[in-house]
Amino acid sequence: MSLEANTALIRRLYDEGFNRQDARAAAAFYALDARNHLRTVGRAGMQRVFETLFSVFPDFNYRIEEATAEDDRVVCKVTMTGTHLGAPVLPEAFSGMLNGVPPTGRRVEVQQFHSFRVRDGEICEHAAVRDDMGMVIQLGLVKRPV
Repeated sequence: MSLEANTALIRRLYDEGFNRQDARAAAAFYALDARNHLRTVGRAGMQRVFETLFSVFPDFNYRIEEATAEDDRVVCKVTMTGTHLGAPVLPEAFSGMLNGVPPTGRRVEVQQFHSFRVRDGEICEHAAVRDDMGMVIQLGLVKRPV
């Protein structure tokens, strides 16, 4: 696929999956053998990840700030927003930081970078760098260092 087609695929993932809080639609963009953060989880595993994101932040939304493509990779700088109204379904979600934490009702705005590798029109690999510390500070779970 071309760089433009790869970038369009990722934009559709955000628009048609994430920003509609539709775990099944988001997972459909992934290959059956997809890797997430270096682990093979497959499409079904990605769906569980997305179900967890949406269970914790039911109004979960990504705004793409920048998108860059090269070869088979697309990297996006995004801002994630959401209101903490639920609990994680997967214990490894959010690096376990929200396990056992009752919903705070607080809204967060978090900068993230996501890297995708595209193969045959499907996402076969994903990894992200997120400001999780900023998120837990905004949730009131950790005090901001002075």
